[in-house]
Amino acid sequence: MVTQGSVQKRSLAESEIMARGQRFFDLNLSVSLELSVHLPLLLFLLTGVYSNEVVVPEHVQVVLGKNATLSCKVDVGANLTLTQSSWERSLPMGSVTVAVFNPHFGISISEEYINRVHFVNPSVEDASIVLEGVGFADIGSYICKVVTFPLGNSQASAVVDIMVEPKVYVLAGSVPLVDGNVEGVVATCMAERARPPADVFWEAELDGRSEQIMQAEADGTTSTQVNYIWAPSSHALNHALTCVVHHPALAMDLRIPYVLNIQFPPDVMVVGQNDVWYVGQENAKLDCRANANPPPHHFFWTRLNMPMPAGVKTINSSLVFTHPLQKNDSGTYRCEVQNEVGLHSQEVHIWIHDPQSTPSALTTTSGIIPGLSSSSPTHFRARFTSPTLASLHDGTMGTVVGSAVGGILVLVFLLCIVLLWYIRQHRTFRGDYYTKQYIGPSYMQKESLELQDTFRDDSPNYNEDLKHTPDDDDDDDDDGDTQIYHSYTKNNNDWDNCCTKNSNISTIGNNSTPYLQEKRCDVATDCEYVSHKDGSVISRREWYV
Repeated sequence: MVTQGSVQKRSLAESEIMARGQRFFDLNLSVSLELSVHLPLLLFLLTGVYSNEVVVPEHVQVVLGKNATLSCKVDVGANLTLTQSSWERSLPMGSVTVAVFNPHFGISISEEYINRVHFVNPSVEDASIVLEGVGFADIGSYICKVVTFPLGNSQASAVVDIMVEPKVYVLAGSVPLVDGNVEGVVATCMAERARPPADVFWEAELDGRSEQIMQAEADGTTSTQVNYIWAPSSHALNHALTCVVHHPALAMDLRIPYVLNIQFPPDVMVVGQNDVWYVGQENAKLDCRANANPPPHHFFWTRLNMPMPAGVKTINSSLVFTHPLQKNDSGTYRCEVQNEVGLHSQEVHIWIHDPQSTPSALTTTSGIIPGLSSSSPTHFRARFTSPTLASLHDGTMGTVVGSAVGGILVLVFLLCIVLLWYIRQHRTFRGDYYTKQYIGPSYMQKESLELQDTFRDDSPNYNEDLKHTPDDDDDDDDDGDTQIYHSYTKNNNDWDNCCTKNSNISTIGNNSTPYLQEKRCDVATDCEYVSHKDGSVISRREWYV
């Protein structure tokens, strides 16, 4: 049976336990807070006092056979002491020590590298070494280790790789380059045993193409071959191709020129001394010229269908006529030129003319035999222009030219006739207003002549029917307003002041030919002026002057 006193004691005990737990919890919380605040600071202080840094390049590339510098810089922290620095090489079976530096005991190099490795400037801060004569066996990972007290070891690694400088050269194609051949390899650019592989290409202004072939070698290098493929043509003779090689082991791009040597058969041309050959001409000769690669070694002159005339000699490449030309020297002559590629020829037709004639110019035709060797039989075919056809052609040209010139002359003649007619028309000048009104000085005027009536009343030839009768005047007077003539009255001042307006028809002689009688004037001065169609008047004296 539980009493009230025991219950109270139990309650007090539980309360005390809970209070103690709360105090413990608060204490732990305060400690945790202090640690969370001060622990980073403590770690920072510890790393600042007890730390060091080792700096090495991640990759080191060196040309085969050259020296490699493995740099190792050490930053030793305060309160630390460098005990030793060393280089080790990582191999599949483990690490091998290469070189060791101890501030108190000095330098130590392993026997394998004793003649190839040395420290650059050994010190507490620098553990760099130089590896001389690097080869393929030196490729791998190298570790720089630093031992300090009391912190211990620190290390960093670098990978050494080898660059192999390529061997570069240019090769000619396997067959000679001959004009007109099919497409083939002209030249090859080689970059042998390069590490890493070289970048190779051709620079050219031709319409060829490049072909690249790469081959891996057993030592880890790569050979690159680039062929230039093109169909040879003689116009590219002495043209230069350029092989370009780019590689990191080279200080600059390597450029190798290659000059094309295109072979082609002779291109033959015959040159005469004069365009016209005539009887009696002296020192006549024909020169045979050829452009060929390789140079021609054979010149041969022949005369087609006839033997060579007497007195004709071949001197080098020229055909010389040592005698004055004669009619029988006319004919077709052929010059044959040969080199290693083939034989070509050129033919020329010579026609010897009389000295008095005007012959046409020398006519040449060519016969070309491509790809012909000196041992193969030759069959030549050529067209010749006969002198008759040449003369006919020249005559036709003369006719055309003469017709054109004649047509031009006729046209000029017609133009001259039209021009003369035009000038003559403008020279028929009857005067303008100025000349009609201008009287001029007295010394230029002619004396006025008294006008005489050509026909009088007593003239036997006078036509009586046309004479003016008094009866007519009387009839006119009866009318009051007397009309002397059609549209003219007595009161007309023009009638009183000028001459008779009536035109009378008269006959001259016995043939009774009618004519219109000129105007008759009562006063000579009234008829000194002649009226014109434009309304102006001009003096008769001035008119006749």
